[in-house]
Amino acid sequence: MSLTGRNAHFDLGYIPESAKELRSAAGFLITNHARKHIIILPRALRKRNVYEEVARFLDIPGGEEIVKESYAQLRKFNCWNISIVQQYARFKQSRIRSALFGNSRQFFLLRQNDRADLDDMARDIAIPEITKHAIMNYPLPDHQTGQKFSPFTYLHIDSHRPLCGTAHNVASEEMLYCSSSSGEHFEKRAKELRGAPNVIEGIRVFSRNEPQLQPP
Repeated sequence: MSLTGRNAHFDLGYIPESAKELRSAAGFLITNHARKHIIILPRALRKRNVYEEVARFLDIPGGEEIVKESYAQLRKFNCWNISIVQQYARFKQSRIRSALFGNSRQFFLLRQNDRADLDDMARDIAIPEITKHAIMNYPLPDHQTGQKFSPFTYLHIDSHRPLCGTAHNVASEEMLYCSSSSGEHFEKRAKELRGAPNVIEGIRVFSRNEPQLQPP
C-alpha cells in the first residue's frame, strides 16, 4: 500500500474479530509503516497521526512503546499526534497516560457521565469546576430538535493565553453516512461501497445521494 497519495485506506474488515493475533499483527505493521513514512517526509510538511481508541491499541504487541515514542519523538518531525479515548476507565490505568497528558496541549472533552472520571482528568489537566458542570450536562443529539449538534469542551493549555470553552460539532452528511450503525443502513452502505471504484469517492457520492455511482 502506497502512502504517497492524499488518503491511504487500510481495510481490516475481512479479518474476523476472533483472529485477534492476526488483527494485532496487521495493526502493528500498518502503524510501523506509517511511522517510517512520516519520518522520511520533509519536516516542513505538516503531518497528523491519529490513534483511534488508543486504549485498544495497547493490545497490539509493542503498542505502548509506539504511542509513547509518537508523542515524545514524532513532534520533532512536525507531526500532530491525536489519541481518541472512549474507554477511559481502562486508559487511566495504562502506563501511557502520563506520556499523553504530559505531551498534549489541546483537549476535546465530550459529555461525561462519571464525575469521578472528570475529577481524575482534572488532576492532570486544569479543568475548572464550572467546566466540569457543563461537561456533565451537555445535551445529547437525540434529545435535540432542529439541526442537531454534539457539544464539547475545547481546552488549550498555554502559559500565556489558555483557552477553555464550549463548541458545537455539526456532523457533515459524509460523517453521518459513515457513522450510522443501524442494521439496514449498514447493509446498504456495504453494498454501495463495494460497487464504488474508490471508497473515499463512494462516501462522498452516496452520502449526498448523487446519481453518478450506483451500487451493483
